[in-house]
Amino acid sequence: MKPASGQIPDQLPDAQIAPERLRNKVSSKFIRREAAAMASDAKHAAVVSQRFSLLRTRVLREMRNRGWSRLAVVPVTPGAGGTYVAVHLSLALARQPHTQVALIDLNLGNPGVAEMLGIPGCGPVSAALSAGRDLDGLVVSLAESPNLSALAPARPENGAAELLQDKVLLDAMQRLHESHPAEVAILDTAALLSADAALASLPLADALLLVADGRNGTAADMRECERLLVGMPPVMGIVLNKAEG
Repeated sequence: MKPASGQIPDQLPDAQIAPERLRNKVSSKFIRREAAAMASDAKHAAVVSQRFSLLRTRVLREMRNRGWSRLAVVPVTPGAGGTYVAVHLSLALARQPHTQVALIDLNLGNPGVAEMLGIPGCGPVSAALSAGRDLDGLVVSLAESPNLSALAPARPENGAAELLQDKVLLDAMQRLHESHPAEVAILDTAALLSADAALASLPLADALLLVADGRNGTAADMRECERLLVGMPPVMGIVLNKAEG
């Protein structure tokens, strides 16, 4: 799979943070660029689309069979392409006519979903919780993908691991899950082997999809993952990303 290009900046300009009251629906520059790329390089676009369509089919079948609704996409190491996989999988799922999908950026220490989708990022999760607001006020729908909504913070949170384990956040996530119409929620997390923020977010999921770096990943990385994931939600599968030259 083709990796996401470039590095995600730590912050977005203030002008790209829209007030929640104006953010019912936003337009995605990424989806528009993908549509243009498909028109100019249909063969490559078809290959990418087919791969994520196959992954979507496997994921959807397994989750429906087991009664799961929350899937964490977990990069093994930084730069493995977790956000790339989470975004493309979410878009593939949302192409199903009757499948509502929520994409939630839980990499709160270094969020990247808003930047990749090319949408205005929402305000801090911690600020919403401190003000006693529910998280659905941070969720937007995408104009180019009507079945997809996103909760995508614009800036890093301090103390992301502690926030992800805070009961206030856990309760707010449960309320969001119960109130939101999404059949599937894709949770984009921090890299498992980089910090404890990823481990802190995993109990929010029903199942995990690991994303390994096909160029630089090692067997030792996978052994360490196996050790860390004892007692965590089950691993649905492993995506080998960046495997092509």
